[in-house]
Amino acid sequence: MVLDAVILGAGPAGLAVANAMTRAGAKVKVIEPAARVGGSIRTIREGGWLVETGPNTLQLEGEGDEALLAAYGLAEATQTADMRAAKRFIYAHGKLHGFGGNPLAILTSSLLSWSGKIRLLSEPFRTKGGTVGETVEGFASRRFGPEAAAMLMDPVVNGVHAGDPSKLVMAECFPRIHALEQEYGSVLRGLRRAPKVTRKVVGFPHGMQQLADAMAATIGEENVHLRSVATQIRRDAKGWNVAWRNADGIEEGACAKHLIVTAPHWHWASLPFDESVTRMLRDWENASVPAVTVVARGYALADVPHPLDGFGYLTPGAEKRDVLGCLFPTSVLPARAPAGHALLCCFIGGARRPDLAALSDEALSKVVDEELAGTLGIKAAPHKEWIQRWERAIPQYDAGQRRREEALTQAEAAHPGLHFHGAFRDGIALMHVIRTGDALGLALAKG
Repeated sequence: MVLDAVILGAGPAGLAVANAMTRAGAKVKVIEPAARVGGSIRTIREGGWLVETGPNTLQLEGEGDEALLAAYGLAEATQTADMRAAKRFIYAHGKLHGFGGNPLAILTSSLLSWSGKIRLLSEPFRTKGGTVGETVEGFASRRFGPEAAAMLMDPVVNGVHAGDPSKLVMAECFPRIHALEQEYGSVLRGLRRAPKVTRKVVGFPHGMQQLADAMAATIGEENVHLRSVATQIRRDAKGWNVAWRNADGIEEGACAKHLIVTAPHWHWASLPFDESVTRMLRDWENASVPAVTVVARGYALADVPHPLDGFGYLTPGAEKRDVLGCLFPTSVLPARAPAGHALLCCFIGGARRPDLAALSDEALSKVVDEELAGTLGIKAAPHKEWIQRWERAIPQYDAGQRRREEALTQAEAAHPGLHFHGAFRDGIALMHVIRTGDALGLALAKG
């Protein structure tokens, strides 16, 4: 069998590449060990509940992203987030502090002291500085002051990366914010002057799995091999010779011009590469990917004293809480719960407290009981509870990330036709992974 590409992994990254190549007329096969497509996407539909224990929403940026969803047949299927979702909360100093779309709201909030606010507002007058590999904590403290770094930037890192801002590298984790200082000399000045990007948060009536299924549909069921593992990967003058075996023991194989690896990097050690490839990937074996456990709960609305008028809340590390944050899905998208009920989604663990992610179900429930009682005033028992354990959740873009990414670039240069794409490289945001995967797929199909 001769193909244009074999793609290892049927998560969003692999599906994006395969879908783009298929739309361009290329012949592809996708190999996936799991029994379904979607990777980190996990949608549960049960008795009127629609629960996401992976990504909850998708953030679109501009018409290009909307056109891409249309290419997946989802133009009419997206659900735009409720306007209330523009409001975010930070839990600190014993209460929730709400912030909407107006950044000046920080001035009337009690989250920062007056000295902290003044230091934050002085950011445009600070000279441009920083060093290569500057951490998120170092950047935020230098630009906005230590208090704003701890109370504003730290919880964002908790929510996006479940990471430690003293170890993550600013330019790798938040390249756009980092670039504002480089281009405009100030982040706040850059936010005012930089071209505005239209952003929209969306979901789908049948959950995020609907997105994965739509992406896979174009590729064709016959070209997506689930419950299958690669048993041979060898390159010769004709291309990449790949063999795979399914759960029934049936072997298949193909020769392809391109081999695209989108499987998570902690799976690479099990791929049957020859030594010339594996030695170039060895540094990735030490890449940090902390555990995160998701606890989703369904409550009667009458049992939730808080109005849940926002996207959710995050907690700064300085608060020493056992929960990274909590989302309010029923306030963001419709039909997430039966009438008269609310859905909450808590995140536990991460780089600073991975031990908490490994607690027993009973212990996790107790942690969430105490958390939601303290933050939202909930005393009643939940009607439903779902627990999803991610032993490896989010890649950490720390001081070794640039070196590891350079190793991938070198491996690709040394082995023509080999490509790596996924959240382990160039950005973790789901839509970014899909967008760049689509661009890669179209480029490979045209080449």
